[in-house]
Amino acid sequence: MLLWNRVKRNGPLVVGVLFVLVCVVTVFVVKVSGSESSIFVEGCTPYNIDIKRGDEENTVNISWKSKSKCSGYIVYGTEMKDLRMVGIDLENGIESKNHTVVLKSLLSSKIYYFSVVSDGISYGKSGLPISFSIDSL
Repeated sequence: MLLWNRVKRNGPLVVGVLFVLVCVVTVFVVKVSGSESSIFVEGCTPYNIDIKRGDEENTVNISWKSKSKCSGYIVYGTEMKDLRMVGIDLENGIESKNHTVVLKSLLSSKIYYFSVVSDGISYGKSGLPISFSIDSL
């Protein structure tokens, strides 16, 4: 009963706090929903990195986006610390917001590692290259 008396006395305050709480939760849910406009990246930072099998045998398509038009390519190899090969985006031009690199003549049994290089800065997963194998795609 004592709690109810406090709620009645502070009704407008309780309603205000609940309103703010509902607004914050709604904004958070919208931001986490994954719509392209709600991603918290800027400039040339790559996002939505997608790795999938290519149309031809032993090929892989790696694509990503950036908020600004940026130069982009990947460095890759079969050893995490030795990314000597380069894949370039032949589809979208030198600077673009959408990038696609097609890697050809890969061995299906090998694990490959790659980093996206966007405007000269290398990006991976938690500071390390991203890994994949054709068999895992």
